[in-house]
Amino acid sequence: MKKINVGVIGLGYAGKQHLDAYLKNPAVEVLMVSDASAETLAAVCRQHQLEGNRDYREIIKHPKIDLISICTPDYLHCEQAVCAALAGKHVLCEKPLATSLAECEKILAAVRQKKVKFLTGQVLRFTPLFLSLKKIVDSGAVGKPFFAESDYIHDIRPFLHGWRVNPQTAGDMILGGGCHPIDLLRWIVGEVREVYAATNKLALADAPFPADHMLISLKFADGAVGKVQISVGCRRPYALNLGVYGTKGTLINNRLFTENIPALEDFINLPLPTKAEYQYYDREIDELLKAIEEDREPAVNAADGAETVAVCLAAIESAKKNQPVAVKKFPGKIT
Repeated sequence: MKKINVGVIGLGYAGKQHLDAYLKNPAVEVLMVSDASAETLAAVCRQHQLEGNRDYREIIKHPKIDLISICTPDYLHCEQAVCAALAGKHVLCEKPLATSLAECEKILAAVRQKKVKFLTGQVLRFTPLFLSLKKIVDSGAVGKPFFAESDYIHDIRPFLHGWRVNPQTAGDMILGGGCHPIDLLRWIVGEVREVYAATNKLALADAPFPADHMLISLKFADGAVGKVQISVGCRRPYALNLGVYGTKGTLINNRLFTENIPALEDFINLPLPTKAEYQYYDREIDELLKAIEEDREPAVNAADGAETVAVCLAAIESAKKNQPVAVKKFPGKIT
């Protein structure tokens, strides 16, 4: 397989992580990078001896670039993803896919029209811990799940600068952070059909987004129910937890209890790797490269990213209306 030529748009925290993973991957070559900040762009180009341009369109229209990584603020994803897809470039787009259902549909239409490979960067799906936990659930060790929960606990005060403190661009943290646990539950338990959300804003009173703590009840398509807690103003270390309660056992992070072991009296501590945060961008890139080589859809395609956005947006609507809201269904196959 010939080397894939890459352009990276956005050189903030995620963009630099993407760039580092690409530079370490022998299957790719980074040709250009872009950032709105002239200072940031110059520093990165100087450090890695790369060509750069503040205008992302110049990166996308580069005739030799095959793949674009989009690591810009959430509200820019749609415009840039559509532009890249229509230019015939494969795309790795950071989570969340977009900020509205209409934007998701625009991205899906562009991907289908040009038949490019598109991976949504829901990084938890590529972590060894959660890959292992999904296999345990799929194996039937806990039986049929009837309740599942996940928490996104993050003190985001160090990240409150730039676009995240602008009321016009900050968005809603149900989408910005909550897409992590929501996508994790969709992947491991199944599709969500209805949500009911309650929120408050007591920890980060001056933040520009509507709430800093959210509690979301979920109804899954197969009858299970669930809970997602999103807390972004908490004073504590980062945590992303998963619990799955089934008819034969219970899985809580790296602890398993199952009646398949008759004499078991307590949880088994599974020797699985846990980290304070999960940054497996290299695995996302490997999956997209394999999808390109094998001419198949990536594991988390644009429609999958749209499904997670749809659950988040239904939760935002539910919190505003104080009532349950049905989740929009997107077709999963890109053809």
